[in-house]
Amino acid sequence: MKTIRNITLGLGALLLAAVAVVSCDKYNYTDDLQHLGLRVERLEQMVLETNQYVADLNTLVKVVEERGYVTRVVETGEGVHTITFSTGETVTVRNGRQGRDGQDGKDATFLINVAQDPVDGVFYWTMNGEWLLNGDGEKMRAGAVDGKDGKDGVDGKTASEGAAVVPQVRINSITRNWEVSIDGGQTWTDTGRSADGKDGKDGQDDLFLQIDESADGKSITFVLRDGRTFTVPVIP
Repeated sequence: MKTIRNITLGLGALLLAAVAVVSCDKYNYTDDLQHLGLRVERLEQMVLETNQYVADLNTLVKVVEERGYVTRVVETGEGVHTITFSTGETVTVRNGRQGRDGQDGKDATFLINVAQDPVDGVFYWTMNGEWLLNGDGEKMRAGAVDGKDGKDGVDGKTASEGAAVVPQVRINSITRNWEVSIDGGQTWTDTGRSADGKDGKDGQDDLFLQIDESADGKSITFVLRDGRTFTVPVIP
């Protein structure tokens, strides 16, 4: 009888230990899942922010090259301005908000950007600071491209740049590298840039640094994160 009682007590102790281990594992597992969920959410937000920045930058270049102007500025609070252009397009800029410090690797802001060619004065897309080239090895023009002088007369084409494309970005779920598409998301190219923050520096969430209105209210200057500026007249 004593032997049976000892066995029963032993089994009870093992059961309690097992429950404790399972409970501990369950707690850690849940904690890890929550952390992973927050990380995935942040990466998704980075992709959304960067793609929105690229689209807004394309709109800004388009307005500048077409000699457009600002027709309306609405401040919605906390430094956020919604700006409407004569083209009918809008951009939303959060003036000077500081972001998280270096948690997400090299700044995605500079993954895709624009630069003005010193020879022809045209703005073209860049990737990692180099010209972003299409399949024919040609620079890809940013902003609006009038197709009336194109090879086949189709809107969005010119004799030299081909179809105007706004690049898209995403983060590869396996390699965690930034990838870029120049064909509307049909194919993607690895940029070699990690989104995991292994060697990141202090960053900012907002991709436009700030906007400055002139003293007379007749122009607005958009300041990009790399210090570049675009000044657009204001004609209400």
